[in-house]
Amino acid sequence: MKLKYATLALLAMLLVLSILIGTTNVHAQNNYYVTIKPTASSPSYTSVGNNWTLSFSANWTFGNQNGQPVQNATVVIEVRSSEDIVLEILEFDTDSMGIFAFNYSSTNADILSFIPISLTTLDEQEYTTETIDGVFGIKAESAIVWYDIFHVELVSYDVNHLGKTVAMVNVTYRLLPEEGLTLPDQTFLPKIVHDATVTINGVVATEFSQGIFTAESSAYMDTVYVNVKVFQDYWKTTDTAFCFTHSANQQIWMYCTAFVSVAIFAVLALYYTVYRKANDSSLKYSNKLFFGFILLLVTSLLSLYWGIVAIEGTLHTFNWFLLALACMFSFAFGLMGSVLVLRKKVQPLSIFTPIVPLIINTVIVKAALDGSQLTSPWLMLFFSTILSAVCIFFISSSDKALQKSKQIIEQIKT
Repeated sequence: MKLKYATLALLAMLLVLSILIGTTNVHAQNNYYVTIKPTASSPSYTSVGNNWTLSFSANWTFGNQNGQPVQNATVVIEVRSSEDIVLEILEFDTDSMGIFAFNYSSTNADILSFIPISLTTLDEQEYTTETIDGVFGIKAESAIVWYDIFHVELVSYDVNHLGKTVAMVNVTYRLLPEEGLTLPDQTFLPKIVHDATVTINGVVATEFSQGIFTAESSAYMDTVYVNVKVFQDYWKTTDTAFCFTHSANQQIWMYCTAFVSVAIFAVLALYYTVYRKANDSSLKYSNKLFFGFILLLVTSLLSLYWGIVAIEGTLHTFNWFLLALACMFSFAFGLMGSVLVLRKKVQPLSIFTPIVPLIINTVIVKAALDGSQLTSPWLMLFFSTILSAVCIFFISSSDKALQKSKQIIEQIKT
């Protein structure tokens, strides 16, 4: 009898132990309620600006197996950058198959991760990636998309020939590693760009070697501005700009600058030789007006210089047409103002005239260079600012000379 009770007790203990072990195994295997994962393999690769379609499926989880789809639920997706910065929070509803899909594009080259962080059912039961009593609400698998763009690097350039330049550039994909990338479908993506059309200053470049392109273009300024465009089907066309000094052209521009400087000094010397002999009480005011005229003429010539740069840049595929118009207007307006200052007429307009070259030669020019991601010539911009400021001071402080001129004209009439 005792043996029978002992046997029954042993069987009961074994039964309870098996239940406990089974329960432990179930909890070990089933530590989440919902599985959300991409329906396609990851990562994916596309161009900046392309709408890439992403699709996820949501299913109830039983052990290690996915069960019925989670229908009509709201899933929250977190979009993270490669630097683990949250860029956007998206919400989508699952269909009757537990699937939701959406299109996404990026304006910047980056590796984006699309991470499900929560799911809310139709009865407002919410499941998240956080643990509840040691159990995860959802098991989330992220989708990764590479939004890439072309990368252009200047290899070398030849500026030893007057009126032309030869540039050589290396064209690759920006995000791809040097050894390339193999996608889940075994597609290999090399770092070097193939089957692309590259233009340098509007001239179709020749592929010198793998990924190395070269072209010759005209150049007439002392500084060369090079614009490289890369075209490829289904990829965003890129513009990459470079600037460097043209040693051959620079010599000609130095001679021209020296000639203009000598001419200006000659005019100044002539002015002092002819007019300083006159014992006029308004001489110091006339001097200010004359210096204002010279400085306004110089700032107008600077506008002409930037106008020529903008015209050449526009011919070389830069988006500088409006800059060219603004600079040419500044040059013409400055010349008109110089005539008014020299003839001592319309003082309000004469004072306002130097403000136009001041804005064009500094603010507008810098904005155009920044728009093309080019380095600004700070020394030249600072020089233009100082010239215009001094010019405004001279013209605005010479009102007595203008009044004296009016008095002389009235005396002659009477």
